[in-house]
Amino acid sequence: MNSKSFPLEKIFGSRTRVKIITLFTTGVKRPYYVREISRNVNERLNAVRRELDILRKIGMLTTHDNKRRKYYVLNHNFFLIDELASIMQKAGPGVEDTLFKNMERLGDLKYACVSGYFTGAKESPTDILLVGSLNEERLANFIKRIEDQLDQEITYTPMTENEYRYRLNFNDLFLRNIFGHPYKELINKFDQRLDPVNLTKKQPAVSVPFAK
Repeated sequence: MNSKSFPLEKIFGSRTRVKIITLFTTGVKRPYYVREISRNVNERLNAVRRELDILRKIGMLTTHDNKRRKYYVLNHNFFLIDELASIMQKAGPGVEDTLFKNMERLGDLKYACVSGYFTGAKESPTDILLVGSLNEERLANFIKRIEDQLDQEITYTPMTENEYRYRLNFNDLFLRNIFGHPYKELINKFDQRLDPVNLTKKQPAVSVPFAK
């Protein structure tokens, strides 16, 4: 579609549509199914279906089926994605991705980020990195809930803060392979000395802020 003839009125047509755009452009770039989107944006199912169909028709979203569910995915080639993400991060409504809700209940969590499956970083060695003193049983249940909701097996890597500090000090290849590719921070309670930016100064990462 020629950008000069693009129907801009199709972008911001309703409150529900703005919430959906916010979810897809400022949250974790992952597939969502309809009922899940409805819960995240707190809008009626029929209204969500209608707006998703519009966003699919203009090319912002694509779809695929998996085990009797239709999933909606952001089209990264849509020519207004960067502009929409910038607008929604500055002025969009607060939309929380419930997939990662209540992570603080896992224990003394200092840092968490997603990569791999969630950001399209195929070279990343893990999908979720968690650093801190974590409750193993709660962590296992948390990962199982995510896998059940996504209908997708994911890899996750828990680390103690001491192990993370050791790896960071030695410019660890495992960490570089995470932070050197697209990732999104979910929680960061590190002081400046432990911030991943200290590692990526040598190998820059493509990082997009997670919507708070």
